[in-house]
Amino acid sequence: MARRRRQSARGAAAVEFALILPLMMLLVLGAVEWGYYFWVSQVVTNAAREGARAGTLHETDNAAAYADATATAQAYLTGAHLKVANAGLKVDLNTLPGGVQSVRVHVEYKTGLTGFALLAVPKQALADAEMRR
Repeated sequence: MARRRRQSARGAAAVEFALILPLMMLLVLGAVEWGYYFWVSQVVTNAAREGARAGTLHETDNAAAYADATATAQAYLTGAHLKVANAGLKVDLNTLPGGVQSVRVHVEYKTGLTGFALLAVPKQALADAEMRR
């Protein structure tokens, strides 16, 4: 009789584990996805900021400002081990009211680490930075 109780207890534990496993995986994968998203969001924000800052160093040469802003933002993403191919990068040289020149850098990066599509994690991180020249 005691032997039969141990076997049924082991079976009950397996059934309970099978019932809880999907919820545990959802929590673990959700934590991983959200953590990765927040990290990528910070890297993208910093890449946009650094690109805009690099573009402001050229007060009169628009081609050099554009090239430096693009190269610096791409280098920042590469330095954080993110693929530049997954990033959308746009640099605009604007004239603000009063004749002030500015550099605006917009960076988008596709996120997703585990590929678990049921989670409500944003699919891309976005950042804009604009600085006066």
